[in-house]
Amino acid sequence: MTMRDELPPRTGPWASRFDSEEAMVRADDALREAALKNHDLSPVLPFEAVYGEGENCLGKATAITIDPRRPYSPSGEVNYVYADFSTRGLLYGVYRPARDLEREDGPENDADLRNTTLYPYPGGYEEIDPVTVSLADIGLDVPGVDRRLVNFCAGVLGVEAVDDLGMLREVFDLAWPDYQDTIRAGLRHLVANEPLTVAQWFGLTYVQFPDQRELRAYLAQVYAYLFDGFDAMPVAPQ
Repeated sequence: MTMRDELPPRTGPWASRFDSEEAMVRADDALREAALKNHDLSPVLPFEAVYGEGENCLGKATAITIDPRRPYSPSGEVNYVYADFSTRGLLYGVYRPARDLEREDGPENDADLRNTTLYPYPGGYEEIDPVTVSLADIGLDVPGVDRRLVNFCAGVLGVEAVDDLGMLREVFDLAWPDYQDTIRAGLRHLVANEPLTVAQWFGLTYVQFPDQRELRAYLAQVYAYLFDGFDAMPVAPQ
C-alpha cells in the first residue's frame, strides 16, 4: 500500500482535468521533453508553449472552484466558477526515474521516466507562478539553486503530488546528478535561511502550513528523507 492510500484525500483550490486524451498526450509529450532536456523531474509549462496562444488553449482542460466572493446563491446553491485557460494556464508533470535504469548519469529517453502525475491548473490568480516568478523575489537566487527547485516545490511538494513523495524516494538516486545536487542545495537553503513565508509556500504549492516553524521542520524532514536515509515519509498538513 502506498502512502497516498493511507492518507485522507487531499484537494487544492481547483478541481481540474484534461478535456481529451489528445490534450493530455500532447501535454505529457511536451513535459517529458522538458524533463529530459532540462534534467528536471517536475517541469512546469505554460499552456501556450504546448497548445498555442489565446483561443488555441480553449477546450484543452477544465478547472472549477467555489466562488470565494460569493460561495452560495440566495437559494443556498453552491456557486461554481470556471477557470479561463485562454488567459493563463499551467501544465504540471511529476516524473521519476524508472526502477530498471542502469545509467549513472540519469534518464536519457522516455523509457527512462515514469509518470507520477500530470495535470492542468489555472494561473493568473493569486498564486506564485513557477514559470515566471523571479528567483530573487522569493529568496532563491543563491549559488547552486535554479528554476528546478521552484518546480520541485510546486510539483513534487505541491498539493497534487506531495503524498507521492515515497514513490520518488525509492528511485531518487537514479536521477541526474546535477538535479540531485540542485535539490540538495535548495532544500538546505530553505531550511537554513527560511526565504519563503508560509503564505508564499501556499501560493507556490497550495499546501497550507500553520506557521513558519512547521514549514521549516517539514522541509528538514524532506531533506532527511531524500538524502539522509530517514525512514518515514514526511506528511504535509491536510
